[in-house]
Amino acid sequence: MTDETLPAPVSIPATTTSSGGLAPPPVFGKVGLPSEPEELKFSYVPRSGLWKLMFVNLLLNIVTLGFYRFWAKTNIRRHVWSCVHINGEPLEYTGTGKEKFMGFLIVFGTVLLPFILINAGLNIYLGPQNPALAAVQFIFALFIYVMWGFAVYRSLNYMLSRTNWRGIRGALVGSAMTYSLLFFGSMLAKGMSMGWATPVMNTVLQEQLVSDMRFGDAAFKFKGRAGPLYPTYALCWILMLAAFIAAIVAATGFASSFGNLKDLFKNAENSENAKAIAGAIITAIALLLIVSLLVIPLIWSIYTAKELRTFATYTRFDGAPFTLRASAWSVIVLAVINLLLLVLTLGIARPFIVQRTVRFFISRLSLEGKIDVDRIRQSEAKMLKRGEGMLEAFDIGGFLGGI
Repeated sequence: MTDETLPAPVSIPATTTSSGGLAPPPVFGKVGLPSEPEELKFSYVPRSGLWKLMFVNLLLNIVTLGFYRFWAKTNIRRHVWSCVHINGEPLEYTGTGKEKFMGFLIVFGTVLLPFILINAGLNIYLGPQNPALAAVQFIFALFIYVMWGFAVYRSLNYMLSRTNWRGIRGALVGSAMTYSLLFFGSMLAKGMSMGWATPVMNTVLQEQLVSDMRFGDAAFKFKGRAGPLYPTYALCWILMLAAFIAAIVAATGFASSFGNLKDLFKNAENSENAKAIAGAIITAIALLLIVSLLVIPLIWSIYTAKELRTFATYTRFDGAPFTLRASAWSVIVLAVINLLLLVLTLGIARPFIVQRTVRFFISRLSLEGKIDVDRIRQSEAKMLKRGEGMLEAFDIGGFLGGI
């Protein structure tokens, strides 16, 4: 076949807009045809190598006195992200340990180091009891609380910008400072309301965060009320109060079984009395610790599950709503096992905690609708190069579960 016998190229006529200009031709998919919407299926496909990664990270963290943690977290993300598949295609994490480390150095040099030097200088020249020292410490603590949300927002932005699927990356396109002030205000509101502002403030924060979220040039939307969360929140709040009261009553009752504590303290030199006093105090502390560290978190897992499910239904991508199948029991099991892994291994098993957390959400997440993925274009948002420096410097990575 010669050039003369080839069919003539087909031209796509331009259409006229309402203003009289020419509209761009339609966007075509991968095979030269108009793109077809597709259902997005999320799955977690584990792969080998996490055990090796855990031990390598541990060894290098010991050798470098903990400075390898920036590269360790990056390696964990790369492994876990690659196990997350959307329609059979894995996510790719492109962040580097060097970026995280440089961000930490900048924040340490501009924020933490000046505070340390000023604090040490005032302590030496004015004495530890001088009001100026307390004022500086208060200002620094206030600064951290005000900037906490800023650090979290920037960290999430960094992670999204380094997360690719089919070559398209994510982003947060809003103001980190706006989110930070809102975050600080929410903490004040929760404290002043004894926690009762939590559903409202969490909903406001989630709406701010999701509305700023992008995948390429496609936006996420969040719309919903806090009202449906309050029955579950009230139940958990009452159960929490009841648990504290029960622990105090039980501790008091157990202590009274040793006799009159006042008389025991008067004769504390007596070995039997000393044992009784120690037993009463240890029992009371143990009960309060069990309630605070185990019972209360388990109670609030009921609300957490409700909030996760509700926020998922309030979130839409390209008009399609999300669904998250997270029961209270599944959240409790996730939290308990992660806590045991963290405590019993002294944090060494953190890669598996990250893996379990990501797999929990991905395996229960679904999108109810079809998305025209091929029309999504690359994000034009500026990529952060040191977005997690403040989070690392403040050491509040636990807020994200060590991810």
